[in-house]
Amino acid sequence: MIASSAVPPAALDLLITQGFDATSVDELAAAAGISRSTFFRRFGSKENMVFADQEMIITHVQTTLAASSVSVTQALLDAAHVVFDQYTANPEAARLRHKLLSSVAALRERELVSTHSYERAFNDFLKARGLCETPANRSLCLGLSAGLVAIHNDHLRLWLRDAQATNRDRLAKDVRLFLDRFADLLEPDEAGAARGRSVNVVVSVLDPGADEQEVLAAVSEALRQSQD
Repeated sequence: MIASSAVPPAALDLLITQGFDATSVDELAAAAGISRSTFFRRFGSKENMVFADQEMIITHVQTTLAASSVSVTQALLDAAHVVFDQYTANPEAARLRHKLLSSVAALRERELVSTHSYERAFNDFLKARGLCETPANRSLCLGLSAGLVAIHNDHLRLWLRDAQATNRDRLAKDVRLFLDRFADLLEPDEAGAARGRSVNVVVSVLDPGADEQEVLAAVSEALRQSQD
């Protein structure tokens, strides 16, 4: 888990109450309990400070995906959990940053860059697994990556409004439902096997007044005949 002190809540709170442009680096450093030189060494700028842990989370996701040996579907689900768990581990900082981003347009533009970084991390993983080699699959990989980020961000926004509105299990359910739509791309062997399995249909004709035992007997006989 990334250290919750990556972005000091006190510094975020100061940016909200005093204004992003009106707050100096010296004031932010004091709020964070570090020196000016340490602030620049750790963050580089006010904007970088706001997104410091996001950059760390992106790197964590890339590392998690690269080291994964599980199925593609499970690896993507694990990565979505990594992001959600990191954000929700520090509720105060997450909510303060969300409030700050809502009021500073330049920061919202930087947030879009971070969103694209997550999409690229997922897409690079799919490429590394050899799933994006045809033009059609390349388009599917791009759409899947963007959709996965969109679902995660929707759950994160729900959580920011009300921590009881969602959790990692509900996120997993929606992610699995979404990834199942891409089964032919993500798990082609399993999808092909499922299509190859035949389904037996049996039909029995009975009188409207047949009782339960007669129905069971007729179905059993029909199944026996279908297997002969």
